[in-house]
Amino acid sequence: MNLSATEKEPLAGTAANVQTVPVKDNIIKRCLDTFLDIVVGLSVIGELIIVFGSIVAREAFNIPVLWADEVGQLVLTLVAFLGGALAYTRNEHIAVHAIVERLPKSWRPFIDAIVEWMVFATAAACAYFSLDVITVRWMEYTAVLDIRMGWFVIPLTVGLILMALYALLRLCRMRRGTVMRTAVVVVALLGGLILFNEFFGPFGASAIVNWIVFITFAIQLCLGVPVGFVLAVVSMMYLFLSGRGNLTQIPMTMQNGILNFVLLSIPFFMMAGYIMTEGGLSKRLADFVVSLVGRFRSGLLQAMVVTMYIFAGLSGSKAADVAAVGSTMGPMLKDNGYDKNESAAVLAAATVMGETIPPSLPMLILGSITTISMGSLFMAGLMPAAVIAITLMLAIYIKARIHGQYPGDTSTPVSQVVKRGMIAVPALLVPVFLIGGIVSGLATPTEISTFAVVYSLILAAFIYKELDFKKFWNIMLDTSVKAGMVLFITSAGCAFSWTLTAVGIPQKIAQLMIGVAGHTDWIFMLITVIVLVVMGALLEGIPALLVFAPMLVPIVPQFGIDPLQYGMVLIIAMGLGAFSPPVGIGFYVVLSVCGTTMEETSRAMLPYLVVLFIGLLLVAFVPWFSLVIPKMMQMYT
Repeated sequence: MNLSATEKEPLAGTAANVQTVPVKDNIIKRCLDTFLDIVVGLSVIGELIIVFGSIVAREAFNIPVLWADEVGQLVLTLVAFLGGALAYTRNEHIAVHAIVERLPKSWRPFIDAIVEWMVFATAAACAYFSLDVITVRWMEYTAVLDIRMGWFVIPLTVGLILMALYALLRLCRMRRGTVMRTAVVVVALLGGLILFNEFFGPFGASAIVNWIVFITFAIQLCLGVPVGFVLAVVSMMYLFLSGRGNLTQIPMTMQNGILNFVLLSIPFFMMAGYIMTEGGLSKRLADFVVSLVGRFRSGLLQAMVVTMYIFAGLSGSKAADVAAVGSTMGPMLKDNGYDKNESAAVLAAATVMGETIPPSLPMLILGSITTISMGSLFMAGLMPAAVIAITLMLAIYIKARIHGQYPGDTSTPVSQVVKRGMIAVPALLVPVFLIGGIVSGLATPTEISTFAVVYSLILAAFIYKELDFKKFWNIMLDTSVKAGMVLFITSAGCAFSWTLTAVGIPQKIAQLMIGVAGHTDWIFMLITVIVLVVMGALLEGIPALLVFAPMLVPIVPQFGIDPLQYGMVLIIAMGLGAFSPPVGIGFYVVLSVCGTTMEETSRAMLPYLVVLFIGLLLVAFVPWFSLVIPKMMQMYT
């Protein structure tokens, strides 16, 4: 099966491929893991204090903290690359396993070893070329704190070295014969490529470069190489074969790509989501929603959609949303006789709807790699999500009515509804504060994300009293790992996007699209919707967004399509792909949370996939849904 970042099995292959791990290797790994836990965890906590403190200093005492941005950039590099190393050693990196899982099991040891050698080679090469970046940046200084810019590159180098080391430690756990044979294969392939380019290259703009890179890209994805490393290696390969740039530009672009201060909101929004789950906020919200809509037919399934709409406004992480809503609603659904496969299907469909509800990681990524305003993106996502939520709820009702299911036997007295509403009010205020802060211009998305963390901490620890220090530290570790994985992929995606732009791929894509669709907007929109759903399933939402958004968003004005509306279509289409069986990575997260199988849940999911696609087409062909709120708020013209 296609394993998600949260449920991947160990990459050591089958049992026959694993040999006894030396005690010394275990000690080294434990020491490294503990060191990284402390460094990255304390970095996130420290930056939270600094950013939130800067808001208080500015608003309460009119004292601007000018150096907060520079410290934030340094923390971003620590989280992206040291946290990325942590994510790698914990099997949290996104990879496509749909193909590998269907190959004979006897092949797995060989494939697993190939993957580790590819990770080692990619990380080692990037680390080597990053040394030149440190040298160049060492002579540059920041504007406020007068820090050498080389310090901002060192986490990249250290993180890549650690990833290479972790890959070697994994190889040490495998059968020596398998490791040696695969080493010969990888060295032969790399050596052959170098000799081929030495004798016949560089190839400039020749189509042969495109074919070699595309085939390499596809093969690595099929083998299960983590997506971030795939993006990095094909970027280096393109520059190497075309001769159009220095390979030093890849680590330089990776480092530059995450210096956008808005990306710092990613770990904070994730942290807020985890705090709300562990601190009991999501349970209070779910109880209140159930008391409101549980009385209707399929009331608990309807409540799941509404709860996801609300909770997606509290967390930027879809994995956190699935875990929070699934674990909260699961026992209620089971106790009331709901089919667990149907429940899992609705949860997956509702999560697609939540992709455009702010704060959303895809929105944060899209805003950081395009010129679209972050505030406009946040406002634009509310109505499309509502459209999809309404279509889902209608489908749930009609399906239950046809089959005579779930008549709505969870009626709650009015007094209980009021009581649960009063308990849930503090949690319900979080999205109000988030949206209000952004619309009013009171704070940036990053500053708002720190407010979400502090506010949810206060609620969880002092109001609901369900969060202690141990839970908080575990939340910090989970945040570091998940955010590190996302930021590392973002970093590699920026290098990939830069490479595509440098060789003129967006222009070629535009010419191809115009050749196929002419200047007809609806044909262009329909083609891109289908392509993006497929790519979202293969690459997962964020990597697909990093690959395709820089190529497609700049050309949409040629078809008379608004970039803001198109951004919503991008996010929903890729989210639909990511949560679609049988290969969508997000779908397997849902299966893990709900304890269901792919075959049974896929059958239950089919009607909702049709409904989701209809909702996506409504958003794609009715611009009003995406543009009405930003224009009403005078945030977009």
